[in-house]
Amino acid sequence: MKNQYVCDIGDYGKYGLLRFLAQHGFRIGVNWYLTDNDGSSDGNKTAYLEKDSERNYDPVVYDSLRAIAERSGQMDRTVQMIQEAGLIPNAIFFDKPLNTDQTSPMKRAWNRRSWFEYSKRSFRTVDLVFADPDNGITYKKSSRNKSSEKYVLPEEVAQYYYGGKDVVFYCHRGRRAKDEWEQTKAQIKEHVCDADLFVLTFHRGVQRSYIFVVHPEHAERYESMLTEFIADTSWGKDGAFTREDVIEYHTTSTPDICRRWAILNYFQKAYPSKAEKEKILRKMTNAQIDELIDACSNVQGKIFYSSFKKRHSGFEAPTIGTVLPKGTTFVKNADGRISVVLPASKDEIETTKNERR
Repeated sequence: MKNQYVCDIGDYGKYGLLRFLAQHGFRIGVNWYLTDNDGSSDGNKTAYLEKDSERNYDPVVYDSLRAIAERSGQMDRTVQMIQEAGLIPNAIFFDKPLNTDQTSPMKRAWNRRSWFEYSKRSFRTVDLVFADPDNGITYKKSSRNKSSEKYVLPEEVAQYYYGGKDVVFYCHRGRRAKDEWEQTKAQIKEHVCDADLFVLTFHRGVQRSYIFVVHPEHAERYESMLTEFIADTSWGKDGAFTREDVIEYHTTSTPDICRRWAILNYFQKAYPSKAEKEKILRKMTNAQIDELIDACSNVQGKIFYSSFKKRHSGFEAPTIGTVLPKGTTFVKNADGRISVVLPASKDEIETTKNERR
């Protein structure tokens, strides 16, 4: 999202949908994925605000956007104006800019990771996270890449989801062919394999779709609300919004694998070399390192991450490069710290056997 897009025709449909959901009991967290204005004419499609016939879709949203447009030029509008207008009842907004493009790849990845962790903390009390990137989702870029801030990353959707939140993210079809678009809608299932998917598409201006990633136990509620939105509101009756089918997507993943992947692969893709991992791990808190240890299924990987734990917490981490014996395990203590448990020695095993006799 860019501030210059505020009041565009796409904004009208977006707030109409989110307002409907909020009024039906969903507490929504809005992550704008806010990026800098680019000086282009994108976002200037506001002629609909001069037509009273457009007001019938959602008079409250229409009047608010019209008032914002009348008092400010395109480059003066901000998402804070939307927040202050109260268009999405009871919503929580995360408007920290995601500006990482003018740095090194490693710094870019670190900035994005910090930004995303902050957003997760902001949305602790919401039911549904709405991600509003400029372009949609990307399965080709990582947080290291230039222009990646224009996209939501699948591992970010997965982290919100496995953190207990339902997710809806903006995605436009762009120049994708039909088969490619069908794949794009369904591919998120690789990363949240147990989720139910729903897609609504807004047809005014360029095609804008909203892809819902929903926990199975909540699917019936979303089905009911989205069916009502299409059948009983002017948005659906006039064809401004339609439902789209999602192809069946087969994956061999399990929810546990996907949850681990969301945390661990986000880190590994951001910092592919050992030197980069070591540099970043030295900056991370023990709680962040614990997340990596918990997500990692490889003992040597657990040992590597554990070696960067800060000793002031009471954790006695092994020296970097230490090879622990086969059978070493990791135990999470009541206070949240991770302990390394070495396997019993042969003498200890013999002693235990003799005691049992």
